[in-house]
Amino acid sequence: MTTEDLIERYVADVVALLPRRQRHDVAMELRTLLHEEAGDAPDVPEMLRRFGHPAEVAARYGTPVALIDPVDTRRFLTLAAGGTVIIQLGAFLGELIKPVRDFRGAADDAWPLVFGWLGVLFAVFAAMAWWRRRHPARWRPRPLPTDRINRTGRLFAVAFYLLGTVILLDPAAALRLVTGGRAAQAAYDAFAYDPAFLRYRGPVLLALLLSGIALQVVLAWLGRWRAPLQTADLVYSLVLAAGLTWIIATPIFTAGPTDELMREACALTVLGALIDLGLRVRRLSVTHALAASHDGGRGGGEVQG
Repeated sequence: MTTEDLIERYVADVVALLPRRQRHDVAMELRTLLHEEAGDAPDVPEMLRRFGHPAEVAARYGTPVALIDPVDTRRFLTLAAGGTVIIQLGAFLGELIKPVRDFRGAADDAWPLVFGWLGVLFAVFAAMAWWRRRHPARWRPRPLPTDRINRTGRLFAVAFYLLGTVILLDPAAALRLVTGGRAAQAAYDAFAYDPAFLRYRGPVLLALLLSGIALQVVLAWLGRWRAPLQTADLVYSLVLAAGLTWIIATPIFTAGPTDELMREACALTVLGALIDLGLRVRRLSVTHALAASHDGGRGGGEVQG
């Protein structure tokens, strides 16, 4: 190829990567510049290689349009990975409560939901990037995170969880109390626990529930989060998720419909606990980073452990 052909091919590759409104002016400017450079260059192909790849040159003439803003990439990847794990875990838990299990088939069946989640996530982030470029938002300060808690709300939550635990101790008796004993015997029989559940898994479930209530009582009494309490709460969420996963592996109630409903509720609790755990870990990492930066500034630039 002649020098003219090489330069023209190079210019074409560059302007093909630019918006339509820029192509004419950039093509004229770049062609002139390259002809001047080529006049003093013994090796034109080498001169073009040193000038840079067409994609790099195009980027110099403006910020490339990204479907997902670079600032959102980490959050996109976190949500994509987290959603994939939650969907696959949901498929596993759903299979765990079935009499006949096919975990590999459940995982395969979950992949369309995973790809659907990734597609929706990509569309949402792309729409956010498009809107942000056309409607720049003004930053508005939000309240700083605090370690204080709403004691009244926390105490109401403790009362709610305690009531639920009391009902679970004998759901048939709770139903009899509510209905005044006028319900059919089949309704009471539907809430009879499986004997195998009462032997081992029932006490474990009761211990998990009481431990969570005790943790919330301590938190309400202190009125604020403390580092050991935060750690204990995170560990409790993990133990709760693991314990419930073990508990739903075998029947809880003798009646099929009641048992299926209860095990599905436990499976949803596992997923909710893990999602909440991930969100709290993220918030704590931000809070700890801010606290460490303050400690480092007071300590002469070193972050104090």
